[in-house]
Amino acid sequence: MRSLLIVGLLLTALACEKPAPAITKRAAIARTGGTTFEIVPTEGQYPHCLVYTVSRSGLTRQLTMSRSNLSYDCVAGRPIGGHSYKVPLNEGPVRVFVFFTTQAVNAASVSQQILDAPDRQALSVMNMRLPGQAHLEVLDFTPEEDVAPEVGGLVGIDAGAASPPADGGQL
Repeated sequence: MRSLLIVGLLLTALACEKPAPAITKRAAIARTGGTTFEIVPTEGQYPHCLVYTVSRSGLTRQLTMSRSNLSYDCVAGRPIGGHSYKVPLNEGPVRVFVFFTTQAVNAASVSQQILDAPDRQALSVMNMRLPGQAHLEVLDFTPEEDVAPEVGGLVGIDAGAASPPADGGQL
């Protein structure tokens, strides 16, 4: 009887534990123009990252290129590389591959692995030879026509007119 009670209490305790929330998005694309975007990592990612795009035609671009050709330091909430990236309009929709790693990675090695992949559109972190631990976030971006600012348009009804003095114009 006592063992049955202990087993029952253990099962109740296990049923009450809540699993840790799974990270759903490791990074997000923030559009900054028709053909430009920033990639912003979320909290809890590995500290190093590399970013590549692959178009439907198979054209592959390495977006994160440092002088040492190593992965970037990626800080949550800040755009990777500190600037926007551009996808030519004629390239069409692209897949954006963001590799997060625990160690700095040689970008040339990763680039070669991507070029050697049989299907670049379906890359997986399991297919890659990366040191340490790694995660891969796959995002999609479709470039659009940039909208030119309207030059010479009226800003408001009183645009350019001097505002009346606070005392109503009296001396």
